[in-house]
Amino acid sequence: MLIAFAGLPSSGKSSTAKALGRLIDAEVHLEPEESAWPELVKERATVGAFTALTWFRTVRVPQLFKADETRKRGGHSVVDSYYDVLVASYLGDDAFEWLLSREDPYFLAAKEMVKADWATLPKADLLVFLQLDEKTWHEFMNRRDRDFDRTAELNKHFEMQARMKHACQTAAEAHGTRLIIIDQTSATPEITARRVLDSIGITL
Repeated sequence: MLIAFAGLPSSGKSSTAKALGRLIDAEVHLEPEESAWPELVKERATVGAFTALTWFRTVRVPQLFKADETRKRGGHSVVDSYYDVLVASYLGDDAFEWLLSREDPYFLAAKEMVKADWATLPKADLLVFLQLDEKTWHEFMNRRDRDFDRTAELNKHFEMQARMKHACQTAAEAHGTRLIIIDQTSATPEITARRVLDSIGITL
């Protein structure tokens, strides 16, 4: 089984993915923490948003293919980001102007890339969307305290969540992926992971 997480930045995807992996003895693939980002990402304003975005893609896409290989061998894999499959549904939306502006010279190239990813990347068997209210989200963001979040002023873009949720629903219908929506709280990742298992119908 390939399980993927989606949700707002700081919604608890990585922490819950790790906890879930421990519970079901699954291989876990995580996006790099900010401290591991190369300078080109940190200098996004200089090198361009598209260059920064494609660096993240070179990390996430191989992880997705590795997770798919594990699934084919009968194992379980968890990935903490399904961004590269979902982004085709919302790139260019007003709520994501900070991500890549429609005025960016590489925007059309990015649109073609994400359309291809939507069609060709491995698809999850189970997609877990972590949904949270704005107050809890701000608490999570403050706890994570990431420089990029402050620079991009992500805390002003809570409307991203509705668009992301719709993208998950669209992907579930188009790809035959089971979608589970978890109302995220300030609970520990282990508690959230057990709620995921309860929603799936797995009893440990």
